[in-house]
Amino acid sequence: MIFFLHGEDGFRVNERRSVFQKTFAKKHPQAEFFIFDFEDQGTPDDVKRSLAACEEGLFTTKKMVTFLHPFVLGETQEKLLLNFLECFVKKTNAGVALLFINPGKIKKTHPLTQFLVKHADKVEMIEKLETKNIDSYIKRELAAIDEKASFSREALQVFISSLGTATERIRTELEKLVTFKPGGVFETEDVRLLVGSSPESIIFEALDALGRGDKKRALLLFHREVSGVGGAYPLLSMCAWQARRLLRVREIFDRGVRRAGDIASETKLPPFVVQKMLGTINNFPLSRIKRGLSLLSEFDTQLKTGGMDPLVALDLFIWKF
Repeated sequence: MIFFLHGEDGFRVNERRSVFQKTFAKKHPQAEFFIFDFEDQGTPDDVKRSLAACEEGLFTTKKMVTFLHPFVLGETQEKLLLNFLECFVKKTNAGVALLFINPGKIKKTHPLTQFLVKHADKVEMIEKLETKNIDSYIKRELAAIDEKASFSREALQVFISSLGTATERIRTELEKLVTFKPGGVFETEDVRLLVGSSPESIIFEALDALGRGDKKRALLLFHREVSGVGGAYPLLSMCAWQARRLLRVREIFDRGVRRAGDIASETKLPPFVVQKMLGTINNFPLSRIKRGLSLLSEFDTQLKTGGMDPLVALDLFIWKF
């Protein structure tokens, strides 16, 4: 048997991989398991060793052989693998299961993709979690950890705005909340106390502070974040990204559209993001947003030519925006 599991959400791909392995172990308690990661060991000898593990032995012991990151192989190694697979599918290797795992994008025209899609007994693609499905996903994950625990409505929105669709962090933070308050109802204060903020939420909070004229608060937030994102330049890029999203919302808002759902539909932004922006939109007239984007564009040019230090550019943006 051949199983092929892939998708851009690496965390959920590996979760699903664990399900495959546990199901096989439950069905075949005496089974042997082999795992080969071609990202770390992908020489021709490594591939030959992995293929040797797939051969049926003298005894009838079931086995599952897992191939991680098979698409990183070079041409020679890939040919070895494909030649083996062509022979494998012609046999009746009922005692051997091959599990191909690729966390990431794949090319449909890749020879290995085409072979696996055609011959695998089961093909699964784990798509990236969409914002519209985040509420139900979090509730399912929480129920799996602690079926008695729950979020208040406001706390759930704060949790979502802090983490977005980062599935691995969602699991980690849910486990943290459950440890703190087993079987309880998580309130906004619990989430703010225990859940670390994402760079996106820090940017939003800092820009919100700028909108209120609280430059010292914005400066504090930005400088606190600088060490955690690889310096000031990524923060400037995120400011530009957030300002462009704010511009899209502002333009529609100025046309007289006021409902967050309607604006979200036009901009393709998550509804909860639009709702947060509407809370501060009056502090950001169109002219101010455009001025901020112009500043960031000017700084970007100077940064690329070495004419300005990123931290200086960040400070100037705070004081001039």
